[in-house]
Amino acid sequence: MKRFFVVFFALVVCVFLMTSCAAPPREAVIRDPGPYPEKYREMIKWYLEETLEQPDSIRDFEIVKPPETVRLETYYGFVSLYEGQKVWEVFIAFDAKDRTGRYRGRDMHVVWIRHKRLVAFDYERLEADFRVKQRRHGVDPDGEN
Repeated sequence: MKRFFVVFFALVVCVFLMTSCAAPPREAVIRDPGPYPEKYREMIKWYLEETLEQPDSIRDFEIVKPPETVRLETYYGFVSLYEGQKVWEVFIAFDAKDRTGRYRGRDMHVVWIRHKRLVAFDYERLEADFRVKQRRHGVDPDGEN
């Protein structure tokens, strides 16, 4: 029994060491936000079309502030971004109908882009299904689209 606990403890220590030394994703290591997102307007509109309840009701869409590089000053674990990384930050404003069919009123939103992909909307992580669609069908990170 004593031998079992020694072996078990050794395995736990080995697993802990292996997982703590694992490399973070490539985007996590790179502080640079990637090239200027030329198609940021299309990327944002595509996101809104995929996520709003009535995307055809968007009106008064405006880019309040075009992409500008900002350095993150804190850890954004819920967005998988780290302190010191840079993102392209875009401010937009629009009005759209909610699920009851009424317009909500024009509101401002923040969009973060890294390596030609949307990574956050209003400081929140994008839904997993949209992130998969974006990787498969969105703007190509290599600039082909």
